[in-house]
Amino acid sequence: MDAAIREKIKLSFSDFIASGRHRVCYQHPFDNSRCIKIHHNAVNIKETLRETRYYYHINNRKRTPSTIPKYYGTLETNLGKGYVFQLIKDNTGCVSQTLDYYLRKEGYFEENKKEIQVAYMEFREQIYNDAIATMTLKTYNIVYQLGYKPYGKFVLVDNLGSAKLIPLDYFSVFARLTLRRRFADFEKLLYRAYSITI
Repeated sequence: MDAAIREKIKLSFSDFIASGRHRVCYQHPFDNSRCIKIHHNAVNIKETLRETRYYYHINNRKRTPSTIPKYYGTLETNLGKGYVFQLIKDNTGCVSQTLDYYLRKEGYFEENKKEIQVAYMEFREQIYNDAIATMTLKTYNIVYQLGYKPYGKFVLVDNLGSAKLIPLDYFSVFARLTLRRRFADFEKLLYRAYSITI
């Protein structure tokens, strides 16, 4: 982890990116390639602890997975403890939007169906090869990074790790078995929620 991020950071509304059920995401005010996640409630940190445990596990791998953001550690902010991650951006420099955003954007999927399908197939294959342990896949936990190759790239930005007491999904063979179910369920979700087959 970087020693430079150990200083206390002041966050303001101008740094705000998005808010989820448990956390708020801010752009790092001194490093626009990173974001800082802060909990709404300091008591409810189970999700983040699960994710950071998993990041410490995969940091021991020889190759860093390309399907998830990098994790840089923690820092103190004026809003409480922050968890620092790579901020996924399009080639324009804008923060990448979620897959949910593009699926809800009128006409976008129909106009870009081929590119989205290619990006999805690559994502599914790569995350399987990386043997990433993940909880349920959701469209708002996956961002669609535009400008990465001709068809864009999917990155899983949330819901990593395993909730099991003994996290067998940390081992590649079990992670891949779980991923088969995760993707089958995700594709059913896409059809039910958006009436699309990807």
